[in-house]
Amino acid sequence: DPDAAKRKALDLIRMGVAKAALLKPEKGVEVEVTPAVLVIGGGIAGLTAALSVAKGGLPVKLVEKEEQLGGQVARLHTLYPTGESGREFIEARVRAVEAHPQVEVLTGSRVVDVSGSPGRYEIAVQQGGERIQFVVGAVVVAIGAEEKVPEPGSGYDGERVITQLELEQALEGGRVDACNVALILDGGGNSQYSAATAAAAVKNSILLSGADEERQVSVLFRDLSSDLARGQIEEARQHGVRFVRYDARRPPQITSDRVEVFDEMRNEEVSLPGDLVVLARPLAPRPDAAPLARLLRLPVDARGFLVEPNQRLRPGKYIPEGLFVCGSAHFPVDVRESVFQGYRAAGRALRYVSARRMVPVAPPARVVESLCIGCGTCVEACPFQAISMMEREGTLGLSKIDPVLCKGCGNCVVVCPAKAIVMEPYTDPQLIAQVEAALGANPDGEPRILGLFCEWSGYAAADLAGAEGRSYASNMRILRLGCSARFDPYLVLWAFLKGADGVLLGACEPGQCHYVEGNEWAEARVEQLRGLLKETGFDPRRLRLEWFKPDDAEGFVEAVNAFTDDIEYLGPTNIA
Repeated sequence: DPDAAKRKALDLIRMGVAKAALLKPEKGVEVEVTPAVLVIGGGIAGLTAALSVAKGGLPVKLVEKEEQLGGQVARLHTLYPTGESGREFIEARVRAVEAHPQVEVLTGSRVVDVSGSPGRYEIAVQQGGERIQFVVGAVVVAIGAEEKVPEPGSGYDGERVITQLELEQALEGGRVDACNVALILDGGGNSQYSAATAAAAVKNSILLSGADEERQVSVLFRDLSSDLARGQIEEARQHGVRFVRYDARRPPQITSDRVEVFDEMRNEEVSLPGDLVVLARPLAPRPDAAPLARLLRLPVDARGFLVEPNQRLRPGKYIPEGLFVCGSAHFPVDVRESVFQGYRAAGRALRYVSARRMVPVAPPARVVESLCIGCGTCVEACPFQAISMMEREGTLGLSKIDPVLCKGCGNCVVVCPAKAIVMEPYTDPQLIAQVEAALGANPDGEPRILGLFCEWSGYAAADLAGAEGRSYASNMRILRLGCSARFDPYLVLWAFLKGADGVLLGACEPGQCHYVEGNEWAEARVEQLRGLLKETGFDPRRLRLEWFKPDDAEGFVEAVNAFTDDIEYLGPTNIA
């Protein structure tokens, strides 16, 4: 309908003009980046990163909690596929790091405090009874992971039933005399976490069978990762290694001298001799991973591994954190991948610190001091810990927003009961003006529908729908927000008062918010507002929250059209 498209275009122009009329210039903040890097962890990933940064010309502080550098690799018998000794491989890296003039090694140390902001992190390290403080521009986290002792009931005794790392040490010392060896892989149902363990187990099966042609070696597995080299499995089979697939619901049973298991591939019960049984479990996060994550404000995944902020999926208008995670601190990886990630983290840290100065494109949130009542609500609501309370004359404190830490989600603007926080270009007057412009003209009597869309999900999907030539309801007027955290119930109520027949809120899917938890706040606010609307006799179906993918134009069109159909069925609100 050309006429409807023209009316929509005119409304969008009115919305843009209404917003532009209220824009105010904001003074930018320039951040000087300290030309130094902290590397936490002295394993293969940390050593690689530290040496690469040092060769790039920047000073490095390398903090390792153990008294010696090397990490888990120093305890490995051989590395696949080179066959090189793990100890010899890592010792060469350790010597290179310790000899480099740009690297200061702090062993027997741990990071106990991190303050400051991106580009200038103030670090406190405890080394024995001494507290060492210094400033760096970026941080590389390479604390690795660890092998946990199997739980009671697993059959583990440290002698006949051992862990994979204990097998590595036995191979190194030439202490494996067993004629029948069974390696039991337990991937926990997730190949991402078990791939490195599976590769090590297959490598060890080759070593065990190759060292003694009479030795019978079996690998019991639930699922071999697709990342595992097919050639490695074939090599193991050529050495006589037997592979037995089992169901997680029927795990292998370890008896006094055998391993009983149901072979899924042969569909039969199998009894394997087991003079030596190796429990190959995925590596687990180190105990200090969670405390370190809190210090650095890094998220962790469901298993407790550190998650690096993905800058490609984060707001590029604000200063990035300068925090980089590599190696098994992120999730279990083999030596080759650890080295690669160490190089990559070093390159990114060098690029970040070499900028020397950074200026965010978009202004952060700002406190209007004359309106602030010092309640501290904003402090609790900030997902980036960018807000603190400072003292001022009188009994009330004052909120202070760090312009470097602020990422502009707008959550603080919504939760502030005094409306003392503003954030360009999403101030209350600007948003209200756009709503009024969007709902001002309605000559044909069609339902008036307002969309409040996060720019990373719903708004991006709308753009893609237009680029692909997909059409959706022409009576939808879209207002762009930086994040769903900026969804303000008062703005929604104002839209209904100005004549909106329906309001559709568009946010990133759960777990995908670019501002950590903005969509969770939005969901809670929508549910609360729907409940209040219902209590007053207003149909809550006129307010809806949809999860959108930025690359799913088809899903966006379907959701918008479905909501429009529902509003047409409900009819006008007759409020305005």
